[in-house]
Amino acid sequence: MPRALRIALIVGGLLVGLLAVAVFAAWLLMPKDWIDQEAKRQAARIEGATVRWTRLRPGLSWLSLGVRVEGLYVRQPAENQGDARLEARVREIFVSFRLLPLLARRVEISAARVSGAGIAMTDRGVPPPEPAAKATPAGAAGLALIVPRLDFDEVDIRTRDPLGGGFDLRRISGRAGIDGSLDRPRALQIEAKCESLYWKPSAREARVALPAPLGIDASAEARDKGTKLKVTRGLVSLGPLRSELSGEVQLAAPGGKEPELALVLAGKPQSIRSSDEAFRPLAKLSPATWNTTASWEIRIHGPASAAIQTGRMTLRPLSVTSGPNSFTLDQAAASWSVQADKTFTARANAGGAGLKLEADATGSTAPGGATNGSLFVSGPAARLNGLVPNTPTWTSGDLECRASFTVRPPAPPQIRWSVKGKNLGGTVPGLARPVSRMGFDIDGDDRVASIRAFNATVGSTTASLTGTVHQGKPLGTATLQATLDRFVAEEWAPPPPPKGSPAAKGPAKAAAPPPIPFQALDATVSIGELRSGTLTVRDVTVPVKLADGTLAAAPIRGKIGTGSIAGALRLTELASTPAYSLDLDVQRAPAQDLLAGVLPIKLGFTGLASGAIKLAGRGLPGPAVDDSMRGALQGTVEDGKIIETPLLAGIRKALGLVSGGGPSGAELAFRTLTSSLRIDRGRLLLEKVKGDLGQDLFEMTGSMGLDRSLNLDLLLRLAPDRIKAGTALADFARYARDKDGRLPVTVKVTGTALAPRISIKPAKTLEIAGLKLQQEIARGLADRVRRDTARTDTARADSTRRDSTKAEDPLQKSRDALKRLLGK
Repeated sequence: MPRALRIALIVGGLLVGLLAVAVFAAWLLMPKDWIDQEAKRQAARIEGATVRWTRLRPGLSWLSLGVRVEGLYVRQPAENQGDARLEARVREIFVSFRLLPLLARRVEISAARVSGAGIAMTDRGVPPPEPAAKATPAGAAGLALIVPRLDFDEVDIRTRDPLGGGFDLRRISGRAGIDGSLDRPRALQIEAKCESLYWKPSAREARVALPAPLGIDASAEARDKGTKLKVTRGLVSLGPLRSELSGEVQLAAPGGKEPELALVLAGKPQSIRSSDEAFRPLAKLSPATWNTTASWEIRIHGPASAAIQTGRMTLRPLSVTSGPNSFTLDQAAASWSVQADKTFTARANAGGAGLKLEADATGSTAPGGATNGSLFVSGPAARLNGLVPNTPTWTSGDLECRASFTVRPPAPPQIRWSVKGKNLGGTVPGLARPVSRMGFDIDGDDRVASIRAFNATVGSTTASLTGTVHQGKPLGTATLQATLDRFVAEEWAPPPPPKGSPAAKGPAKAAAPPPIPFQALDATVSIGELRSGTLTVRDVTVPVKLADGTLAAAPIRGKIGTGSIAGALRLTELASTPAYSLDLDVQRAPAQDLLAGVLPIKLGFTGLASGAIKLAGRGLPGPAVDDSMRGALQGTVEDGKIIETPLLAGIRKALGLVSGGGPSGAELAFRTLTSSLRIDRGRLLLEKVKGDLGQDLFEMTGSMGLDRSLNLDLLLRLAPDRIKAGTALADFARYARDKDGRLPVTVKVTGTALAPRISIKPAKTLEIAGLKLQQEIARGLADRVRRDTARTDTARADSTRRDSTKAEDPLQKSRDALKRLLGK
């Protein structure tokens, strides 16, 4: 081993040994009991505060001797002396002492470290008068007021004003180096970082996350014989924003004069984006993305307790993008000033891409101070597209908004506003048709909104609306007057799902109505013409009430053709799974149009319907329903016709009937049709349908599916002139007539309405035919008995046998005709 290295090792060993001896000696010589007694004595001398700790003992940290304080609690004022203005809990404080003074049994602090602290500072208004400080006896021993180094980590600070507003700083860590005493340092250096920063506007408002982390790295040196501190290096960061700190602080002078500030915080132009991590809590409020170049300057001068602040920030340019909506504001600027008496003024403006924004405010920053301001925004409506989710997508039109406000905490803000729209056009969520020519003029305050004018065209509907809306949380109440020249149900239905989407492949679901932004509604609606399918109702008037999630429209009154309609509609669970119940009383309404408006089945008859309709199901009433529909239809149809359909054509062909006349020669006219129908599990159940077809009669039972499937039993009682001469049915009709002279025929119908399968059931017809033949034979026998009463019994028997033989011929003919009819 080289000689120089051996000498270095020996010297190093000696130094380590000396250091160990010094530390051991200091440990033995450190006045442990005196330190504990002195700490308790100093805590007891503090008036108006409570100071206590769980444990205080000498400690060793990285060859530093000192005192470890665990579980420190500080409260001001003292316990049982009022609400806390300052409350701090510290998990651990380690105070290091200088070694050489300890060898002389003198305590001098070399450093301190604070780990895990929570500090809450609450402004309770005017503080109570502080008690006069006790004079310290000359020469009294005490801890030095010099702390050359302070390290801290995991420190949380919370501030609150008398209204519950303030800031929360979470997970603060860093260090401070102080050359000299705390009240008059020769040099100062600080590095600190706050991981999270929150602002709480008031006690009733939630915390708002601000850009973070917040950091400071600054140094200062004494000037002018130690009377001021000059900032020699300063960097303040807030998220991605970087500011340079410059200026000086005039230290407190004898006589109680407080420190004077003369500081400047300036940010050179720098790029910021919504994708920056610090701005994500704010950026997530909108789907839009943005980027800009920001610069600012803030000046603070005057006494520390009443400093004057002036500032200005400029964003140039500000680019915003949300899907196809992309625009750029040439410049956005804000300026403000805060005076010594805490009054302030602020102004902001922005412009570009047709947009204009102006805002100003004046007031006081003191807790409870009033603030007054105004806001003006105008521009093309298309600039709003995509900025807020689930809102209209505008293609044309302009918007203008004005607002004035007064804020006097803790009272809620007082706001007066107005919104105007002109020539708006675009698409609205929940509507299948685009909106055009929309215009509105609405104003209000924080309690009531007045709809002075509202006009819009949706498809073929032009609507106008006036009324008032009383604000509420989360929804308000409204009193409205609505007038629609025309309402086509299909145009207001939600659009169908895109092809190939899961919703398009799955079973159809009941449509939910567009959202209603009211908790309670009282409206009168007038509709010039209401259409649902082929159903047209005119001059409709209906009062509408919304309460507790249920919308009731009653009484509904309108004209339908030459008749009338009256009833009530009830919608429940509008916000989740809407369901409806509809009751209608109809008088002489067009039957085919009426049923087509409420059922997805086209029935093959016309006429004037009168009766009652009761329906219930999911979604909204109308022809587009699912198998949740339940209901009943009862009433009569007068002066109508059964029109030619595949079903009617099939029956006519199977029976060989004479046409019923009409333009096509196929309609069957009737005077009265009586029906009793039910709807259940996706089928129309015909409990009993009967009526006349001129001289013919019919009865029908069975069911029809909403999918147009058929399962019907039809009993026809045909007049003789309905049956074509020379057909098998005409031959058979001679012997199969009922007591009124009609031929009964039972028909079974299955298949679908477009492709029916028809079969004839002969049982009823054969029964009547056999009865008629028996009656005819009996009458023939009775006639012969009266003409030859003198014949012998044998002659009468022979005559009877001859007549019986003749009677077999017509019966045989009837059987042959039936075989031909049935195709057997």
